[in-house]
Amino acid sequence: MGDRHAVQQSLNSLLSKLDDADPDMRYMSLNDLYVVLNNPSSTYLAHDQFSSAKLAEGLLKALDDQHGDVQNQALKCLGPLVVRLPLESLRMLLDKLSILTTSQTIDTSVPNTALRVIVTALPRPQSTQAPGPEATTAYSALSQVLIPRLIGPFPSPSRRRGSITKGMLEKDPAKGFSSDAIDVVIQVASCFGALLSEEELTALEKAVMSIIDNDTAGTVVTKRALAAISALVLHFSDGQFATFVSELVERFNSPQLSTVHRRHLVAAVGSLARTVPAKFGPHLPTLAPFIFSAVGEEGLEPNQLDSSRPIPSVA
Repeated sequence: MGDRHAVQQSLNSLLSKLDDADPDMRYMSLNDLYVVLNNPSSTYLAHDQFSSAKLAEGLLKALDDQHGDVQNQALKCLGPLVVRLPLESLRMLLDKLSILTTSQTIDTSVPNTALRVIVTALPRPQSTQAPGPEATTAYSALSQVLIPRLIGPFPSPSRRRGSITKGMLEKDPAKGFSSDAIDVVIQVASCFGALLSEEELTALEKAVMSIIDNDTAGTVVTKRALAAISALVLHFSDGQFATFVSELVERFNSPQLSTVHRRHLVAAVGSLARTVPAKFGPHLPTLAPFIFSAVGEEGLEPNQLDSSRPIPSVA
């Protein structure tokens, strides 16, 4: 109890210094906070809703600091903090950060980076064993808050009737698509893909494909979207993958298919071939004609393809 009381006093003192006018003082306070959060004496925060919420709010404020060093130190503190947070505080933190990613007045790369830091730090499932309670709890917070925010649109926190906030992956009229938000999807799929439901995987895939389908998406954004598709399809069931291939065929057959869109689709097929060759193999006769057509070999018919032959590179 004595240790806990001393840690509480230390944390309260450090949080109060985050309002100091001197950025060096704010930075040093966060540096000391990082040390305290890594100390076993701070594990009580998992059972202290008030203190954990207060800490989360303090770091949220520090993330909006005008000094980059202070912001970076606040990001560093998020890792050890989130493994101490009770579920409600974790949900609150994810909710507020995801809302900040759609702000028109701040640098949205900061909250997106914070989300990636959190996802990376949370306990994740291990491939060789059943998910433990910590990983399951972490996934539930992501499933309830972050994944719906990524997919969007969702009701505005203002709760006004008819008020809708854009999803993180939607195109912003002023800023375009966010490659930072796509990186959040990649991190979620990489760390928690094994726990994502089929509905979540499909919804994320559709949101990412809407970027690949958009001719106005820039090269950097499109490359990140292709990386996100690769991260997601690793966790597709065979049936889900077959449905995805059928949707790709429909896109290739669209009479409105532009040259840019076809180039993006060919790149998507290349990503599938590299990422999940075993799943991709049975669908080679279906997709290969579209690839050969794109490179000028339109005379090759589907029945000329022998699926027993080595899969050619479509990179």
